[in-house]
Amino acid sequence: MNAPTPQAQVQELRRQLQSLLDAATANERKLDRFDALERRLIAVSSMEELVNLLLVDCRDDFGLDAAELWLLDPDEELRRALPALPMIRAPKLLDGHGPLKDLFGATRTTRLIGPGPDEGLLLTAFAPESGVRSGALLPLIRQGLLIGSLHFGSRDPERYDASAGTKFLDRLAAIAAIAIESMLNRERLRRAGMTDGLTGVHNRRYFDHRSLIEFSQAVRHRYPLACLFLDIDHFKAINDRHGHPTGDEVLRQVGGLIQRSLRTGDLAARYGGEEFVVLLPRTDLAGAREVAERIRLMVQEAPFVTPEGGTVSATLSAGLAMLPPEATSFADLLAAADRAVYEAKRQGRNRTVAEGGDTERAAGA
Repeated sequence: MNAPTPQAQVQELRRQLQSLLDAATANERKLDRFDALERRLIAVSSMEELVNLLLVDCRDDFGLDAAELWLLDPDEELRRALPALPMIRAPKLLDGHGPLKDLFGATRTTRLIGPGPDEGLLLTAFAPESGVRSGALLPLIRQGLLIGSLHFGSRDPERYDASAGTKFLDRLAAIAAIAIESMLNRERLRRAGMTDGLTGVHNRRYFDHRSLIEFSQAVRHRYPLACLFLDIDHFKAINDRHGHPTGDEVLRQVGGLIQRSLRTGDLAARYGGEEFVVLLPRTDLAGAREVAERIRLMVQEAPFVTPEGGTVSATLSAGLAMLPPEATSFADLLAAADRAVYEAKRQGRNRTVAEGGDTERAAGA
């Protein structure tokens, strides 16, 4: 067998050197992209910006075919906050650790998965229609706790090789986890500033701000705007008979029933004491009366659990008013709803009264 000529050896060395230079250049570009991504993660100022960065920008910048973000949300605080945020993509919210344990087991380290015995996990981590053939599954850990996971997927089965290093990905996961925790804490603070601490609905300060926006939008675009005043009947008697802790529980549970009765975009707030106020944009009189009656009947039928484990019953009166076409002030709409709820009280409570309209009475009233 003939030995390669010196010229052939030189050409082979040049080829190997060029291959090493190309790999070094590719790694340098990859490092630059990761560095730029890290700086952007550190600089994000909102939860929606963070989610869009991880799920949209990462996919474009790194030539990915899929990107997924899973976040633990056992107390449903993200479920309450995220629908109102302008997101192109939304994270998957998890009630418990089960899905994360399926992906990571007890190791909680980055996993690179391609064709082989673990490729079935790709169907769990990504939507089936994504066609992902290899993926990187990054655990998001803060203060020793697993808070979620970030998944990058490719249709190229060789993109993520289990034998490759994960240094860049591990660093990205650590910074992403810090950014997510920071944004969650910021979101909690933001919500605390506009949320009633007892009932979980918005507070009056936020309502006063948001109501002016809804009023101006309704006037400008000429769509209906309904306002409900909801007042718990004989609330003082509940406090006097069962104690203030029981009264607080009734308030808290009524707030939850109101929230569950509304659509995304509707607004509920505790207006003061045992009074709640609800704004229903783009809702006509019939639709608003239906919402008011649904809330009233839910409260009437609910067994309110006391701190001691017993139950008490409660009812509420609802006043309904519609924004008139000639309205010049939101205060006029609020005053009309207030007059309507006082009329509901005057007529015997536990009913819905529309300003200048009909009355929906409790069964048997």
